[in-house]
Amino acid sequence: MLDALFRPRAVAVIGASNRRLTIGYRIVENLVDSGFKGPIFPVNPKAAYIKNFIAYKDILDVPLEVDLAHIIVKNTRVAEEIEKCGQKGVKVVIVNTAGFGEIGPDGVRLQEEMLAVARKYGVRVFGPNCQGIMNSDPEVRAYCNFTFTRMVEGSISVMAQSGGVGEVINNRLYELGLGFRMYASYGNQADVNATEILEYWGNDAGTKVILLHIETLQDPAGFARVARAITKRKPILAMKTGRTKLGAKAVSSHTGGMMAVDTTTNLLLEKCGILTFNDEEELCQVARALAQLPVAEGNRVGIITNTGGPGIIVTDEITERGCELAEISDASRDTLEGSLYPEASLANPIDVLATATPEHYRLAAETLMSDPGVDLVFVNFITPFFVDTEGVARGLTEVAKGAAKPMVACVMTEKEGWRKTLQIFNEGGIPTFDMPEMAGKVAAAVARYGALQRRQHCPPLSFNDIDTTAATRLIEKTRAARRSFMAQADAFSLLAAYGLPVPAYCETRDLDGALAAATEIGYPVTIKVELESVVHKSDAGGVALNLKDDQSLSAAYRKMMENFPGAVCFIQKFLDPGIEVMVGANRETAGLGHVVAFGLGGIFVEVMKDVVFRLNPLSADDIEEMIKGIKGYPILEGIRGRAGADIEKLKEVISRVAILLYNHDEIDEMDLNPIFAYEKGREPGLVDVRIKLK
Repeated sequence: MLDALFRPRAVAVIGASNRRLTIGYRIVENLVDSGFKGPIFPVNPKAAYIKNFIAYKDILDVPLEVDLAHIIVKNTRVAEEIEKCGQKGVKVVIVNTAGFGEIGPDGVRLQEEMLAVARKYGVRVFGPNCQGIMNSDPEVRAYCNFTFTRMVEGSISVMAQSGGVGEVINNRLYELGLGFRMYASYGNQADVNATEILEYWGNDAGTKVILLHIETLQDPAGFARVARAITKRKPILAMKTGRTKLGAKAVSSHTGGMMAVDTTTNLLLEKCGILTFNDEEELCQVARALAQLPVAEGNRVGIITNTGGPGIIVTDEITERGCELAEISDASRDTLEGSLYPEASLANPIDVLATATPEHYRLAAETLMSDPGVDLVFVNFITPFFVDTEGVARGLTEVAKGAAKPMVACVMTEKEGWRKTLQIFNEGGIPTFDMPEMAGKVAAAVARYGALQRRQHCPPLSFNDIDTTAATRLIEKTRAARRSFMAQADAFSLLAAYGLPVPAYCETRDLDGALAAATEIGYPVTIKVELESVVHKSDAGGVALNLKDDQSLSAAYRKMMENFPGAVCFIQKFLDPGIEVMVGANRETAGLGHVVAFGLGGIFVEVMKDVVFRLNPLSADDIEEMIKGIKGYPILEGIRGRAGADIEKLKEVISRVAILLYNHDEIDEMDLNPIFAYEKGREPGLVDVRIKLK
């Protein structure tokens, strides 16, 4: 059905006008100026002609079949026009008119009436409150939109929830000499939605890259299913706005408190293999590169430069964004040493010097392309007047052509004087950039896209010692008691059912029971109050640590009963302090997995906020990135003579938590904070747990 939207054979414009400053005039003009390949039928009951076309008083008067009709009439008349379109056999309508669901209850009622009529006839509705679509395919040339960007054939398709953002992107792509393949700005998406359009473009051979502007996702799970399949074949780039919306829902967990607004959507995009951006210029420049380049197999960058300063700028940019400077192999060094000027630097960046010849550049590029330790080649090139710059460009493009590794170039020059050099680069398939900062950002994004693709092929996590029956029973017990938070004993038992390393513990209701429990567990112990109303126990005085004998336990127990009369107490083996980390989870969006957090733990977690988030289900790569992604990772590795943590055991903890969350959708929030991480060979210790059910 979307063929009728993006590849219409005939278009009607209901509400067409001869007044130049109207949408009804502009759409007809755009269809004509773009060279639309089918007939155009203006509909206006008061005009004999619109531009040089016969105008029809009613859609039913149009003599031929119509695939697509624009509707530009008062909002209260739209349903009536859709009724006529249904009778005519129109397949899809673009409702440009505003005044529907976006304005409140009255508009919602009109929108529902409009959709009811459309469904009666099987008419698809695009919009309302939208710009429309464009298709630059030479066989179609459908400019079904009222905007002003020149439609130039390209391979990048753009979908924008905001028409204003979409127009800025389209215009920038035109300025960059790229054009676009298809465009859609869908407004209220009352019927045809972003997921359907995305799937259509995923199957369009002419679309090489997809750009998205997103404010909200109607169907996150459906979007994720479609997007994951597409990103295995072609890149999707997205800009999510509304990141700083005020008034986020208050949550009781550390994890929820640290999550930014709409964290789940941002993590979902990354989970689907979608590159995300906060800047439209960077979005467009990366799209330009990915439309031409092969996928990078890793993040190791080899840099060729003829000037030191810009090479350093690029090095800073790419390493700050997760890339590594490649280690040049001995064989590559030998090749370069025998062929470049003696003064050239063979370290990475490879400085071939300002006087380097085309042969020097070509050799350096060929050497890096063949070096197994290099995944992406970056060329920094200031165009000296005393060098055959066109020869340099030709040599580099010949190396890049058909290569399995991407090549990005920063060509710093005066564009008029070196127009031919730039033309050779661009026609040869090497994207060029004016400034080293932007070129570095693009190179890092190209490497990141490759990493996202590889992550999608990671096998799921699994363990064979999980007792799901016991876990389900514990959750049902909490629900039967009408509790939101699981009791400490039940929460630790749930963790134990998933093979997590929990210390010995016991629940007690009197001092004798506490003393007996401590004897069985073995001193030293910790005592905690067990009250659902006391969420942050340390702040409320509901915890006593490192009790080493009956006397200290008795004193602590009596004091706790004074503060919390009749409360149940929880006795737990006191663990030696280790490196404090935390694992948490929060469910932000129904139908999607939990947001899982890992970071440095203890009382400073909310202050330092050194936390990395990922969307469950997690892969082994996700977990490794979470651990290595925190700023405090050097502490886990070991620093200044202090022992580090057993990273593999931390990975296992996160893996088991991820499986627990995946199997138990009933869990709304979870905090394991702190977890004591110990030296290699010693199991971590889960000191405290808080689990909240839906």
